[in-house]
Amino acid sequence: MPALLSFTFCQGAAWLFSHPRLLLLFGLLSTLLLSAEAAPLLFDLEAFTSGLSSPADISRFNTSNVLAPGVYRVDVTLNGQPLGRRPVTFTHQDKQEGAQPCVSAQQLAELGVVLGNAEADADADEHCRDFAEWFPMATSRVDVESLTLDVSIPQVYITRSARDYVDPAEWDKGIDAVLLNYHFSAAAVTSAAGEDRSYLGLDDGVNLGDWRLRHQGGQAWASRSGHLPYQATATYLQRAVSAWQSQLTVGDSFSSGQILDGVRVRGITLATDNRMLAQSQQGYAPQVRGVADSNATVTVRQNGYTLYETTVAPGPFVIDDLYPTGYGGDLDVSVTEVDGRRSTFVVPYSVAPQLLRYRATHYSATLGRVQQHGVSDANASVFQGTLQHGLVDNLTVYGGATLSQGYSQGKAGVAMSTPVGAFALDTSHSRTQVQGQAVARGQSLGLAYNKNVPFSGTHFALGAYRFSTDGYLNLPDALNVRDLGRHGGNLDSYARQKSRLDLTISQQLGPGTLSLYGSSTDYWAGQQGRQTSFTASYGANWKSLSWNLSAQRSRVSEVYRASDHERADDIFFGRPTRTEHVENHWVLSLSMPLGEGARAPTLSSSLSRDAGASRGSQQQVGINGVLGDTAQTHYGWVGSRGTGNHGGSSFNAYAGYRSNAANLRGGYGQSQGNAQVSMSADGGLIAHSGGVTLAQNLGEASALVYAPDAQGAQLGGSGVRIDTHGYGVMSSLRAYQPNAVDIDPQGMPMDVELKESSRSVVPTLGAVSLVKFETVSGRAVVIKATHPNGKPLPFAAQVFDEQGNEVGVIGQAGKAFVRGVADHGRLTVQWAEAAGERCFIHYHLPAREPGRRQENTDQLVSQCRYEEST
Repeated sequence: MPALLSFTFCQGAAWLFSHPRLLLLFGLLSTLLLSAEAAPLLFDLEAFTSGLSSPADISRFNTSNVLAPGVYRVDVTLNGQPLGRRPVTFTHQDKQEGAQPCVSAQQLAELGVVLGNAEADADADEHCRDFAEWFPMATSRVDVESLTLDVSIPQVYITRSARDYVDPAEWDKGIDAVLLNYHFSAAAVTSAAGEDRSYLGLDDGVNLGDWRLRHQGGQAWASRSGHLPYQATATYLQRAVSAWQSQLTVGDSFSSGQILDGVRVRGITLATDNRMLAQSQQGYAPQVRGVADSNATVTVRQNGYTLYETTVAPGPFVIDDLYPTGYGGDLDVSVTEVDGRRSTFVVPYSVAPQLLRYRATHYSATLGRVQQHGVSDANASVFQGTLQHGLVDNLTVYGGATLSQGYSQGKAGVAMSTPVGAFALDTSHSRTQVQGQAVARGQSLGLAYNKNVPFSGTHFALGAYRFSTDGYLNLPDALNVRDLGRHGGNLDSYARQKSRLDLTISQQLGPGTLSLYGSSTDYWAGQQGRQTSFTASYGANWKSLSWNLSAQRSRVSEVYRASDHERADDIFFGRPTRTEHVENHWVLSLSMPLGEGARAPTLSSSLSRDAGASRGSQQQVGINGVLGDTAQTHYGWVGSRGTGNHGGSSFNAYAGYRSNAANLRGGYGQSQGNAQVSMSADGGLIAHSGGVTLAQNLGEASALVYAPDAQGAQLGGSGVRIDTHGYGVMSSLRAYQPNAVDIDPQGMPMDVELKESSRSVVPTLGAVSLVKFETVSGRAVVIKATHPNGKPLPFAAQVFDEQGNEVGVIGQAGKAFVRGVADHGRLTVQWAEAAGERCFIHYHLPAREPGRRQENTDQLVSQCRYEEST
């Protein structure tokens, strides 16, 4: 075979050399192909000109993707991992086109690069170097359009870190400032039986360096009750302890309820903050979901404290912005309708299995005095400590202890991941001393389970099953029982939880999802009984129609026993009296858009029916939608008609608007002769050295953006715009994580230009990060100039002002856009180095009104003369 190939090659070569013209053509083609890659990139001037103007020197455009020497803020990517935007120096390097990155030893260390043997040279070399000079086989490439620097360095020189890891050196503690978040709601009714209510919730604070002073509280007013007492939920001083990935808190706050029961404590707390970890290593206040029949008032309480109150539109609602108060303590939610009807329900506030990553450790330690609502001895000293540690990748041990006056509690547990699911099993023991009573001792056993069945769409969760003996008390219950004993009360009248079982199953079934939820709780002591509820729902989409069918059954049974001083024959001859309350609730809901556009309104309808103690049915139909480029306006109306306990008809309408300073909402409802007008507003503000800037709710961190003279520019897609002082607030940033702060120039004056439109910031918890965008202000003018003979000026010629600064470039048809020119003066147009390859434009623009921004560009038509004098 090799002999045959050699013979064939020789025959072909002989034939080619026997045809000289074909040989010459083959040689030319080979030369072109071999040199094509090395050919320089040339800018084709003829594609933009008609040949009427003189040619300009465009050699500066005949290079691609290069930077001029200088310092640029570029997005650095190291081995494919983004490291944020950083200032990098670019300098000319020998035998290389354009400027190349030049970094110092300190900058390499900030990038997480181990210098190794190069460290000795770093101390002696005060100058920066290219990456290839620092490390063999290192390369870098800059993308001028996106200002991105891609760096490749052998992995042996890279410090190992978790994906998405953020160096604490990049954390921004922010500026000193005063902060305020507020939520105000009010409802006024016209009927004599109704009650006007209003509520103001505050979350304010002061930032001084690394320290955060915070206060949370609320004030309610009622037309009948008058001025209700102000409730302070929390007041504390906090700072980050980055070396321990923890937060130090001093004052009135809530202890961590992740393992033990959370309580309000006045004291000091040191606890792990998972937000300081990389996202790949991280994980809570629950959402409150319900359904309102009208423009209802929703109140959320925990342990007697009002955490939140607002008005909601008719239909389903979600409250997902509750402040975290620990993981212990159910949320009591009440929904008050326009006609005075009130419904209540409980949102469980518990946790998932306590699994941690291998070698991960979480802890919390709290020392202080308990502040429990409604307890006379609310100043009992208390210590709570918890610890979790991942022994191996699928096994975590955890535990904790509580010590207080007359009370002690210990807890130990284990969480594990197995092929059949994730388990968490723990046991607790408590000892409580009650005045005039025997010491109460008891145990509690808890089990939690989670399992996702791959490829079946099934999620099964047995959440926080717990059984407790008669003598077991958690800390909040122990404080109440001890207080009851001090006042000589009957301890059997205090209901203590005996067992609780929560079951949740969701299953993908056909085009939709079937969800099942069940909860059962029973109690010890005199008010023995059981509360049981089950909910089943199925929802799916058919074309543009969304539908959901749900059924709920709740059953409450109570056993009442007579006390010693009551007559037994009045209570069925001393036998326990059992009462039961059963309700069944069915709901069918439908919704579909009325149109194809993104802003098309949605038509919704629902049919509900109750059976049991609350009999009746109700039908609702309504329309809701949004308006505006950023959906800043929302609106809706709902009409309903019912029978039984829901009898009569009602009408509700509402509208809301999201502005720079607040989220506003107003509503009107009418039902059975009762009418209600409601409104709510929530927002925030930041007081800083530059003044006071209004904002939407600030969240856990925020950015104060300063762009001088850029009023009207929009921050990201939030709809927030820069105010007349050059400030704007981007709220709800993620603490300890990179956040992109973008500014859109659309809407700002024409005489202002942004030098960059995107920055990245990593704020600490509660920080107000000052993000400055450099701007260039100056009069913007479109000039159309020609040679004295009427021919257009050379395409790509440079335009300079009287100080020699380049202010524009001649484009097609001899037009140039220039910025920052004076009201009158002279511009120089130059298209080559020779003295005769330039001309001068003398101009005089109308004077501008002082203090007025330029909304449109000025127009100037002139001739470019070769002599410098007018």
